[in-house]
Amino acid sequence: MKYAAIGGLAAVGVASGLVYPRGWQAWVNYGKKDWETAPGVVDYNKVLQLGWGPASLGFRNDIRNAPPSQRILNVAQWYDYWPGRVLRDFGIYMERRWGVTGVQVNWTSNIYTSNEELFTWVTQTGRKFDAMFPTNYTVETMEKAGILVNMNKAWLPNYLNIFGLVPSPLPDPRDAAHATPWAPEIPSQRTYPAFDTDGDTVPDYNNSARVDFRDPVLNGYAYRGNTSTYPTQKPHPQDGAWGEQDGMVAVPYQWGTTGIGYRSDVFRKQDIEALGWEAFELSDYTNPDRIDPDSGQPMVFDLTKKKMMLDDMREVFTAAFKARGWKEQVAEGIDPPTGITRNPDPPYDGEFQWSANETETAKLASAAEWLQSFQGSSWGFNTPQQGPWLVSGERYFDQAWSGDIMYAVRPNLEIHPPVDYFVPRQGGARWIDNAVIHRECERLWLTHEFINYIQDPAVQAAISSWNLYATPNAWTFEVLHNDPAYSTGTRGITQYYWNPAEDTRTYADIARDPVDGVGPYTGPPILNRCEYQKDVGVRNTLTYFKYWRTVKF
Repeated sequence: MKYAAIGGLAAVGVASGLVYPRGWQAWVNYGKKDWETAPGVVDYNKVLQLGWGPASLGFRNDIRNAPPSQRILNVAQWYDYWPGRVLRDFGIYMERRWGVTGVQVNWTSNIYTSNEELFTWVTQTGRKFDAMFPTNYTVETMEKAGILVNMNKAWLPNYLNIFGLVPSPLPDPRDAAHATPWAPEIPSQRTYPAFDTDGDTVPDYNNSARVDFRDPVLNGYAYRGNTSTYPTQKPHPQDGAWGEQDGMVAVPYQWGTTGIGYRSDVFRKQDIEALGWEAFELSDYTNPDRIDPDSGQPMVFDLTKKKMMLDDMREVFTAAFKARGWKEQVAEGIDPPTGITRNPDPPYDGEFQWSANETETAKLASAAEWLQSFQGSSWGFNTPQQGPWLVSGERYFDQAWSGDIMYAVRPNLEIHPPVDYFVPRQGGARWIDNAVIHRECERLWLTHEFINYIQDPAVQAAISSWNLYATPNAWTFEVLHNDPAYSTGTRGITQYYWNPAEDTRTYADIARDPVDGVGPYTGPPILNRCEYQKDVGVRNTLTYFKYWRTVKF
């Protein structure tokens, strides 16, 4: 059974997915390119001879002499995920940095709202892209399906800006020599961040929270050589073993958590946080702090059609698994229940909480049953409106992605709507959206340079300050924290103060201490109950679709 079956069922909404599609043969059996030694295996020495790139890097074919088609990138991206100026400025950057004119990025017609939609595009419709931005578990699926190529880390020097260990030697200071057209310098954080996190006076991490998004073991989805994630290994072009330099298939772009967004003028914070996912079971809610002027009694809010979940199968089932697993703990007398997946501590002993990646049919059925229990009172499923409909009051609460809610709240403005966000105590998801390269890409160096460009600390700052999602770029994180241009107000002086790097709704445990802004966050852990979704395989995914159909249609 092929991975295209997943795309086929997604494409028809599963409702008519009784016959497995044949699109796999039509679209995923790409012809072998001259620089490939095996399907999806690129020998970059051959790319130097056959592809287009700077002569200064050893390319036989100088990209300054390339035909127009070699200067236009076709990129697929999530909705509302970067400001258009970043894409426009890439052409200016290429002209100033490499002397290459006419570079463009086509993306406005390639906007998707779910990983399933993107996967359907590349497996069922024949659409081809240079770069795409799938979530970590879809990176796994695409790599196993033969859609991706290995990257050349030597062409991605800004990859070292991603959260992780301090490199040696340290990158050069970020000054005019590393300019983007609209941000020639970053005075607030010119040097690469380096922190001594273990007290031995030697800097070890580029962030004070000791987060690592680069390690091949911790981030197995991004590295072809990780045999735990990819037990069936593609052949190395030199008959060796895949390493960090040549086996990488994904570069983190933005990250976040999945939890609940809500109207704070409807719910008391302590009430909805105590409920967590169980809030979806309510038909109404009484707010003791809101008094009805007519009756003099606490206001009762009718929640019928005022709650909504993401139109994302894996996210919806993650919430259901967490809700059901919590209830099972309560039923068995586990006190207190845990939101940490397979918590090894007693009394949980690795048995609780349920995982976001459950594959047992009984647990899938139980999760679907929970979702069906409030199917009639829920509005349904929608992703793009998760923030706007809270702001307008059309919904009172919903399952949501952290950045989408922050984008709707706009905490960088002094006056913003009564909308807030939290990760339920039962647990939620965490995820990383990544830049990957499609196997049909004909512009390998230019695509690498684009991915490298968006990891420039100034470019990432422009992106994260616009979409209000969390950057995985340690240098950018320090820029956002230290440069007053990205904050609102002044700590201790103005009535309203907000700093993006100190907001735990965005950065969770990675945030700086919101009290003084100096040390790391020391509040209750958040990320330990947020789980990465993983590729569960074709057969299990088809089982998910079976139950998804009973919930959605």
